[in-house]
Amino acid sequence: KLFERAFGTADITPVRIAFALATYQRSLVPNATPFDDFMRGDQGAMTAQQIRGMNLFDSTAVCAVCHTPPLFANGGYHSIALRPSSEDPGRYGVTGDPQDLGRFKTPSLRNVALRQRFFHTGAPGINSLLDLLLFYDQDGGPFADNKSPILNGLNVPPPPRQDIIAFLNTLTDPRVAAETAPFDRPTLWSERAQPNP
Repeated sequence: KLFERAFGTADITPVRIAFALATYQRSLVPNATPFDDFMRGDQGAMTAQQIRGMNLFDSTAVCAVCHTPPLFANGGYHSIALRPSSEDPGRYGVTGDPQDLGRFKTPSLRNVALRQRFFHTGAPGINSLLDLLLFYDQDGGPFADNKSPILNGLNVPPPPRQDIIAFLNTLTDPRVAAETAPFDRPTLWSERAQPNP
């Protein structure tokens, strides 16, 4: 009945299942963060350090150029030079445009503090938000071919780094962190406790 109401007929097809799942996923918006509360006018939702970090994020550190609020992504593609573009062609594999070599879509930073791995490669050695900022302080990765020029000169001194990290923590939705509705998920078989023989 639901498929008929949504699509006009009761046919359940792989394409319609994909459409239904995509529509549901678009409804999952992690917008119950301290940042969102602050932007809605709750001045107590963020600490002074987090507010300083937000201001640095938007200005001095220029993070917001690519990670634009409120999505904290700009829909753009950039090369941060993690790997040689010959090994990791990125968007070039779709467009065939040499300008897109090594470029990948900018991810959202919402819930970034919950991540244990970063970037499209999982970037070994970058295991924390501090490691992430230090990576950008070095103007991105070591492979200069087609590196985005916005990475040049992003050096942020140590004290402001802690402010930016404090701000990034305000982008965590507690429902996502606790895996509660609507961000809950089933327990995978591999995650179940094994019975003691």
